Order: sequence, then structure tokens, then C-alpha cells
Amino acid sequence: MRWTKYWWLVIVAMLVSMPVVFAVHDEAQGPEKFGRYEFKAQDKKAATDECDAGGKPGPEFVPTVRDKEPNLALLKDATAEASSQLEGWCPRRHCTEYLNDGFYNNCRSWIIGALPGWAQIDMGDVANVNRIYFGSDHSQGFLDRTTADFDILVATSKADPDSDANTWKKVYTHKGDPISETTEFTFKDVEARWLRLHIRTNGGARVDEIEIYGGKDPMDVEPQGKLTTTWAEVKTE
Repeated sequence: MRWTKYWWLVIVAMLVSMPVVFAVHDEAQGPEKFGRYEFKAQDKKAATDECDAGGKPGPEFVPTVRDKEPNLALLKDATAEASSQLEGWCPRRHCTEYLNDGFYNNCRSWIIGALPGWAQIDMGDVANVNRIYFGSDHSQGFLDRTTADFDILVATSKADPDSDANTWKKVYTHKGDPISETTEFTFKDVEARWLRLHIRTNGGARVDEIEIYGGKDPMDVEPQGKLTTTWAEVKTE
């Protein structure tokens, strides 16, 4: 009878001793090509081997395609730049190139070095864009270093280091809740080659990936017209 009387204490003890489970999503790898668009290689094994996860979730795939639109930040020739990065960690964690390397989570993230500052993606040519995704840590293994005060800027002719330069156009401003989970931000259709997050103040911003998507400007990718995509054409030779 003693077991019946105290069964609830045993259950509570078991729950308290259970390890914390992080939101690992284990997304499937997206297509390597979409129409005539080719994406960066996503070698998860290599990324995991390089990663210093510190007991937290390791790399997870970033979508190459969302809602039948290509992730323009993951185009083969797209590159990432930043005003600074946290010193002493790259390549184990927090490299600028991890802004668009195709993997989520802390050990494949970028952390800013000095504030204010910025992180940006050069898509390689002018495209129509109208939404992005980014977060601090997709798995929520870490809840610090969230960004709460930032602008989204775009440029077509020059990526001036000064975010106040007139070559930049502001398309979105956020001053509110800190961005922890991977979050979508939408704005009116605009042409852009460079897309920049300009970060003003916070406790040390971490961005594990920037995703960029285009508008609803259809184009046929098959001569028969049977397959119509829903993104704006990135100009190529």
C-alpha cells in the first residue's frame, strides 16, 4: 500500500530528472536545383564534424525551397558579409559565412562583434524579394543573444558599409519583441541584390541563418508551360 500512497512522488522525481529536450526538427534536405536555380551544397556530415555544439543540437538543414519559391540566400554564388563577428570561435561556431551556409542552430550561426552593426547577403544579381526568415537559434537550445531592434535594408547598385548611405532602402523596421525562433518578416515587393540586417542594440545578436524569398512574378521554366514557378527571375547570363 505504501507504493500506492507515494506513487505520485516517484513520478515527480522521474520528471525532474528527465533531460531537457530541445526542438530539433530534423528537416529533410531540400532539392539541389529548382528549375534553373542551383543551390549551395549542404554537406551535413561535414558541417556536424566541424561543429562545436557544446551539448546542444547540431546543424539542421535550411530549406532550399519554401512554398515553391527558391531561397535566394542559398543560391550557389550568394555570399555573406558582416560588419564584424565575435572573435575566438570561428570555424567551430559563429562565422560570417554561416549566415547562408544552409544550416541552422548555434554552432552554424553568426554573432555580431560590435554594435551597431550589420549582416548581409549578396545574391549575386538583382532579384525581386518580399520576405525573409531569420532567428537566433532554430532549435531553441540557446535563448540568449536575441535581436529586438533592427532594420531590413536592400540595395541594387552598391553595398555601402554605411547603412545610412542613400544606396540603401529601408523596407522593414523592428523595435519590439526579441527574435528567438526562426521568424518570417514580410514587406512590399522590391528589387534587391544585397539584403542587410542592420542591428542597433541588444545583448549581442546571433543569427543562425538568413533566408530570402521572392515575389509572385511567374515565369515558365518549361517550354510546354506545364510548370510555372512563383518567384521573380534572378538575372543570369
